Amino acid sequence: MNHYWLTKRRGLLPSCQPGFMFLIALIAFFCIWQHPTLIIGQSLGRRVTTLEALSTYPLFFHGEEIVIHGTLNNQGNLVYLTENKNQLLTLGILLESKDVTERLEVTGTYYDIGRLEPNNPRVDTQLIKRLSEALLNKPWPGTGELPLLVASSTRSAPLPTNISLRTVALDPKEFLGQEVTIIGRFRGRNLYGDLPESPGESRWDFVLVSVDAAVWIVGKEPKGNDFTLDVQARIDTGRWLQVTGEIRLNDGMVVLAAKAIALADPLEDAEDRPTEVQTSKQPPPEVVFSAPLPNDSNVPQDTRVRIQFSRDMAPSTFIGQIRITFSKIESSNSKPLLEPGYKFQYLNRNRVLEIEFTEELKQFQTVNVELLNEITSIDGMVLEPWSLSFLVGN
Repeated sequence: MNHYWLTKRRGLLPSCQPGFMFLIALIAFFCIWQHPTLIIGQSLGRRVTTLEALSTYPLFFHGEEIVIHGTLNNQGNLVYLTENKNQLLTLGILLESKDVTERLEVTGTYYDIGRLEPNNPRVDTQLIKRLSEALLNKPWPGTGELPLLVASSTRSAPLPTNISLRTVALDPKEFLGQEVTIIGRFRGRNLYGDLPESPGESRWDFVLVSVDAAVWIVGKEPKGNDFTLDVQARIDTGRWLQVTGEIRLNDGMVVLAAKAIALADPLEDAEDRPTEVQTSKQPPPEVVFSAPLPNDSNVPQDTRVRIQFSRDMAPSTFIGQIRITFSKIESSNSKPLLEPGYKFQYLNRNRVLEIEFTEELKQFQTVNVELLNEITSIDGMVLEPWSLSFLVGN
């Protein structure tokens, strides 16, 4: 079993002489054997990207765990991961043969080594110094001179046969100019930093994500007959949208010029995720707003209670988990009256639980609304029990 690693992105590093190539091969073999993990410390999330995007936005991806497609290209003692005219040095890929040319999906951590200090504990300093001397004739690379990927896993990556947000993000050039339909979660105008920068094509540009992949949606406002989303409001993020449009590239970023946008049912992430990729669960849902407000007074007798959540909720879990009682204000020791009649509905488009009373509320009563402990979001995360009290006025 031979170890091969990728080196020098085209145009950034000088060509290696045969003696240098032999030296580098010896360094690589020795350091990989001595240090199976050359760089320690993992980022919390993974980002699907392309070699072109890495080349265009190295600072954005620096230190991030990424997933990328490319073809292995062996040249003597050097091996390259290539995509069109782009190449990237990669450490830690284990190959059975020097003649492997199959397309791979590589997961690993990307570094622009020149952005690290020579004493940074995340890198094998001696290895980097030797690589820099051999490739650049200097003891430590400058910014942009030695980008590399430390691979943690690989798998075969044939050309995509299905269309999803993730396949489009991994292999955008396979879909350029095509009209496609993708489904993903709305993330506003890059409110969570999923992509390097905005394409700046319109004031409605927004990001759509699925699993570890993200694309920009441009040219159409995120609204329809029964919904309107604000690209600047985090409260709207997480909604699932189906978008149809044409795939383009904008400075290495994948852009879909939208022709149609509609609400969509949530996808099962497992259908779209490679087996070795693990994603953390979303945070549990929270109540972000209510009307009336807690401890509100002089609330109209014909009011409806509206409770808004931070996550998409499972409507069936509200059944039997809403408790409403009355109590009179003038007696601090009075017992709650019988539960009033009410009906409720969950409005998926804005994540609101709406409670309507079957009879008009009586003046000077305190209304207590409780959400119990078995209400969940659509992915099974439990809502912490919550309560609201308000005083009925005129």
